[in-house]
Amino acid sequence: MSTETMEQVAPIRSSLDIEIEYPAGLYMGEWLRRLTEEERLTAVRCRGCGKLLYPPQCICTYCHAENIEDVEWIEVGPEGTLMLWIAIKMPWLDPRTREFKDTGHPVGIIVLDAPDGGGVLCMHFLEEADIEKLERGMRVRPVFKPREEREYFPTDIIYFGAV
Repeated sequence: MSTETMEQVAPIRSSLDIEIEYPAGLYMGEWLRRLTEEERLTAVRCRGCGKLLYPPQCICTYCHAENIEDVEWIEVGPEGTLMLWIAIKMPWLDPRTREFKDTGHPVGIIVLDAPDGGGVLCMHFLEEADIEKLERGMRVRPVFKPREEREYFPTDIIYFGAV
């Protein structure tokens, strides 16, 4: 059948409104607990290749080793170095609430300090809304929501502000 003889059909439409709840898992659950309750940013050191995995995960992204037993949690940050940023000119969809949000803040790629002198990448909102005032290499640190407003979610960090 050639495409010349095919007729266009009406689009398929569907609506699905389902609310689900699922466990964060051992790694993300522990990472979110430390983030929310202790204001600590933590990574896991891969037992196979030694790289830091942030956020933590049980299978290494680099060497695919399993990191299920004898997990080595490493505190990173809280300070880091801003490497690049992008201004978001449109609202973003919050996957938990399905609501559009407009933060008015650019998103930055930050290298969080690590104890071995290296770092781990973190992507998050930046406090400074004027991108003309941002500089590559500027030092930043997280600004957390008040404790009573935290939800055990990465957005418990409102943004990273200048040190």
